[in-house]
Amino acid sequence: MTSMSSDVPAAPKKSVLPGVALGFSIASLCLICLWPVGLVLSIVAMVKTGKPGQQGRGLALAALIISVASIFFSGIMAAIAIPNFIKFQARAKQAECKVNLKSIYISAQGQLAEEQPLGSLQELGFVPEPGNRYAYVLRLPDDFVSVSPRFTAIDPTEIQAALDTAGVVPGVQGECPECTLTAACVGNVDNDDTLDVWSISTAERTDANGKAIAPGEVFNHMNDVQE
Repeated sequence: MTSMSSDVPAAPKKSVLPGVALGFSIASLCLICLWPVGLVLSIVAMVKTGKPGQQGRGLALAALIISVASIFFSGIMAAIAIPNFIKFQARAKQAECKVNLKSIYISAQGQLAEEQPLGSLQELGFVPEPGNRYAYVLRLPDDFVSVSPRFTAIDPTEIQAALDTAGVVPGVQGECPECTLTAACVGNVDNDDTLDVWSISTAERTDANGKAIAPGEVFNHMNDVQE
């Protein structure tokens, strides 16, 4: 009896690469930095599973689609996050002005409590930290602290123009100890044409809309950080 042998087709080869590529592609939706790895692995998996006798073509295709989708997702996230991050940085820079104006106010209140006349910023003991982005004004052009040389200088005429536009009149008004003090800071936190203007006073004031500004309140008249 003669036995006839038949050719049995080889079983398709299994590869872990498509599964690994899919895993990285899915992870890249949460960890954006992983999308290049997922994309490369999915392309390699597509090439490898395209050969005869290879399994995992579907997984490789799914990994490729998800990797491409994560690229678009990353772009959308960047478009949202970057402008918000820039605004956050600018608001953090504004904190310098608010802290320093509050320091001037506290010093002025201390001198008034001791019935001492209010003098210059130097006599109030005001010295900003090195690297100040803002100019601090009590009287122009004689009594102000200019912007640090590390940043673009703001000319006193520009400072005065910004104060006039904002309706801020810094200085000491009246006879001490019944006098009042108003100090201001002017800066450019995002390097555009708009200047940031803040002020503080020992007296109660009103803004351009008639809203009351309490003594010691740091008030923003012109905001260089646009919403």
